[in-house]
Amino acid sequence: MNQILLPNGSKIPYSPESCNPITSPNDSLFPYQWHLKNTGQAMYSPIHPAGVAGNDINVVPTWSMGLSGKGTLVSIVDDGVVLEHEDLQPNATAASINFLYGTNGLASNDPGGSLANHGTSVAGVISARGGNNLGITGVAPCSEFLVYNYLSKSTDSNMTQSLTENKSVFVSNNSWGSEDGSGNYQRAPNSFYTAIESGIANNREGKGTVYVWAAGNGAGTFGEPAGTEVDNSNYDGYTSHYGIITVAGALNTGVRAAFSEKGSNLWLTGYTGRDGNVNTGITTTDNIGANLEWGYNPGGGDTAYPDTSGFNYPDRKYTSSFNGTSAAAPMITGVVSLLLEKYPTFTWRDVKKILAKSAKKIDPSNTSWVTTTPGIDFSTIYGFGAVDAEKTLQTAASWTSLGGSANLKTWSTEGTVNLAIDQSGSFSTQSIAVSGSQITKIESIKLILTSNHPSPGEIRIQVQSPTSPVTRTIEIHEPHLCYSGEKKTLPTKDCSAMTNQFFEISGYLDFPVDGTWKILIKDENNGTPTGNLTYYKIIFYGS
Repeated sequence: MNQILLPNGSKIPYSPESCNPITSPNDSLFPYQWHLKNTGQAMYSPIHPAGVAGNDINVVPTWSMGLSGKGTLVSIVDDGVVLEHEDLQPNATAASINFLYGTNGLASNDPGGSLANHGTSVAGVISARGGNNLGITGVAPCSEFLVYNYLSKSTDSNMTQSLTENKSVFVSNNSWGSEDGSGNYQRAPNSFYTAIESGIANNREGKGTVYVWAAGNGAGTFGEPAGTEVDNSNYDGYTSHYGIITVAGALNTGVRAAFSEKGSNLWLTGYTGRDGNVNTGITTTDNIGANLEWGYNPGGGDTAYPDTSGFNYPDRKYTSSFNGTSAAAPMITGVVSLLLEKYPTFTWRDVKKILAKSAKKIDPSNTSWVTTTPGIDFSTIYGFGAVDAEKTLQTAASWTSLGGSANLKTWSTEGTVNLAIDQSGSFSTQSIAVSGSQITKIESIKLILTSNHPSPGEIRIQVQSPTSPVTRTIEIHEPHLCYSGEKKTLPTKDCSAMTNQFFEISGYLDFPVDGTWKILIKDENNGTPTGNLTYYKIIFYGS
């Protein structure tokens, strides 16, 4: 039998240990896993404020249905995972890939070690073994997982292998993306788009791997004027693709985490902490070393995670300080595992749409929410809302499959234009007439734009739908500063050039395509320089 020989001499067999569903976890730190069940409970540390009851992923009822993720395979693409962790080893497979093999002293299928801090915490959120009287429980406590430590050796070939190699992967978790906090457009390499399209078309015998991605943590304002932000998730090529579920983050009070990037490409919201020291983070597994010197607890001596305030657990195999959209994304991955355990024939398209239709509207007074005639709410801060595991399974019970990539319809048009970008306060308009598309229910829209404006950070761009069934306007780009250097200094609105920049748009779900669409664009800096919109391409995906 294929095995992993671990540094301590123990072995992990190819087949994970037998696992039984749980209904009422007996794990010692479960009371502090507010993202699983938020009763407004007090936290382990008094510096971690209690939340508002109900702001959780509502997963406990699905466990009571007997669901645990059993039989599903999850891929964790990250910096690595310490497979010998007591709460992870029972669900670990021997199919992991160690891209550092030969340099980190571990086996070719053991992606652990000192670099595996982030991924170890991600893995716990998804797949920590529940009901074993140890530590925590994952969202899908019987899901099996494998790991690619791509972030520890980031090459194009390693990325492609991580995203497409194992054709049996049900859901791939990716709590990473482009650099946070620059404000610049950061296209992914072409190999990334090829990999995602291969994975959704070919994996799981044509049903497709479901790709979950963290939206990013770069919304912090730095020196921005009030009301504007730095990064938008749509500027990140890794989170802007129709085959991806892009995940924002909300706090235990049900409002946006300040760092969570907004974007028209958002699909769903998970839960997170503002930071581990001041506001409640996520309780999960932590990396361990020979002298417990790795991980976020106590943080390897890192002053960002001090071990003197009493906010973290005495058992350093666990941490209370995991946060960011990195923590939010694996909650959705876990829910997808539960969904596909129950309905393994569902395709990636089914999963995306079921999640959208079952999402919970949070922070309802936020002005970013819009409601349409099809009855679907959407926000450029929360996507379709916060994931709700119980409602996901209820929606799935009467679902008729959309089919996979082979059944996905597309329609596109493009144009070379010379549209002057208005500076007077009004929008310049580029109209796009569509007829005969044969798409009556949109699933996603990709808009590709080029502008010769030398300071694209001055530009605001919106997209407006036809009048039927209702006119909806969604913002895809706002004026913002860009920053350079490791410390994000030298703000400038020059930013990088807007050349064939991708913008993904989620919020027209179930709209028909035919009609006149509009690109609205204006320059909000009344002066020089000026510029034009010179090219557009719009691609509709749906059924």
